[in-house]
Amino acid sequence: MSDKNIRPALLAIDTSTDYLSLALLRGEKIAAKFHRRSHMRHSSLLVPMIDRLLKKSRIKPRDIDCFCISIGPGSFTGLRIGVATVKGLAYALKKPIVTVPTMDIIAQNAKNFKGTICPVLDARKNKVYAAFYRSDGKNIEKMSKYLLLSAGDLMKKAARYDKIIFLGDALHLIGKKDVRKINWHPRADVAARFGAEYFKNKKFTTAEDLEPMYLYSRECDIKGI
Repeated sequence: MSDKNIRPALLAIDTSTDYLSLALLRGEKIAAKFHRRSHMRHSSLLVPMIDRLLKKSRIKPRDIDCFCISIGPGSFTGLRIGVATVKGLAYALKKPIVTVPTMDIIAQNAKNFKGTICPVLDARKNKVYAAFYRSDGKNIEKMSKYLLLSAGDLMKKAARYDKIIFLGDALHLIGKKDVRKINWHPRADVAARFGAEYFKNKKFTTAEDLEPMYLYSRECDIKGI
C-alpha cells in the first residue's frame, strides 16, 4: 500500500490548557472525541478518558497506529502530563509519535477569518505566548516563530497588520476585552487532522526524544515579521 493511501488509527491528545481534549481518528473520520474543561485535573482524567474513547470506538490499544500530541507552548503542568502519558503508551506499544504545536491548533479556530490571526496565551510574569498567521478564509499560513514576549511588545508587532483577530486566554493582558468571543481552546480533533498528515509524511518523534515545547526569552527574538 502506498503512503498516500494509509489511513491510520490515530489518537490525538491536548493537555496544554485548562481543557482536556482527546480525539480518535480512524481512517478519515473522527471515531470518538472528548473536549471539556477539566479545571486542570488532567492527571486523573486522561488515562480513563483514553480508555473510554477506545472502548467506544471498539479499538484495542495495540491497534492504534500513531499517537499525536499537542506539544505547546502552554501550561507546563498540563504539557508534562500529556507528554509523559504519550511517552509511556508509545514506548509500551512500540508506536510512532507525531507532534503538533499548540498555536497551530488554536489558529484553526479562526480559519474563516480573512486577515491576520494571532493566538495569545498567558505565559505568566507579564508575558504572553503568541504567533502570527495569515488567513485567506480557507487556508492558514504561519508568518512568525512561536513567541514569548511582553504584551506591549506583542501589540507593537501587531500594529503593522490592518485586519487582525486575537484569540486565547490572554486578551485581558493585551487590552482586547472587547474582542468577539471565539471558542479558542485547542481541540484534539484538529490536532488529529494535522497528525494524520504528519503520519503519512513520516514526521515522527520517538518516545525517548519527545519533549514539550518550552519557550524561553533568549530563544524568542524574532526579526522581519
